Amino acid sequence: MGLSLMSISTSSFAYTISSMYWGKGPLKLSKNTADNLEYYFSSGKKGKWAKKQKQLWKPFFIVISLDGKYHFMYRNTHNNPDTSPHYVGRARQSCKKKSGQECFVFAQGYKILWDNGINKKRKLTKKEINAGKTLQILQELGFYGDSVAQTTTQTTTPKKVEKKKKKIKKESKKKMNDDIVQQLKDLKELYDSGALTEKEYKKAKKKLLN
Repeated sequence: MGLSLMSISTSSFAYTISSMYWGKGPLKLSKNTADNLEYYFSSGKKGKWAKKQKQLWKPFFIVISLDGKYHFMYRNTHNNPDTSPHYVGRARQSCKKKSGQECFVFAQGYKILWDNGINKKRKLTKKEINAGKTLQILQELGFYGDSVAQTTTQTTTPKKVEKKKKKIKKESKKKMNDDIVQQLKDLKELYDSGALTEKEYKKAKKKLLN
């Protein structure tokens, strides 16, 4: 399922995440990470991993690796708006251990903090999230989806265009396969840790492979 998360029940710190931990620069999210962001913003009620939540919670913050393939999120179970710097450090370390690269804060609460040159600290509303517009917003902000030019110059021959199409198709297929492999690994980790029952594990695995 690809969910890397932790719940926070209480906090005695009055802390806003420093901008030094915010992500900066271009970022392209994998399909798996985008699905998990929809899960994060909707408090687990929307998107691919949506399910009825036994305990009410709100998105606390989420860190993402520079390649957009790995993440680690914290859930706020008692609606406490404060964030300890220790939690941010732990999240970044967990994400880095998994990805092998640096991870930075993508969003705190409903506000996207990653500065890619387009995003200006965009805050998602509950109305947008409930309407299923999270992935659309991520795409509009340049974080998700492919940006391939729709026109070609006069010097571009049909043969070159066809070659470019095949290359894009091949890369897209490879990326999709890589995402599925990573999701299967994450799913097995959840099963091994006891977070998923055997029935839930087999059902989710079958859904991925189909």
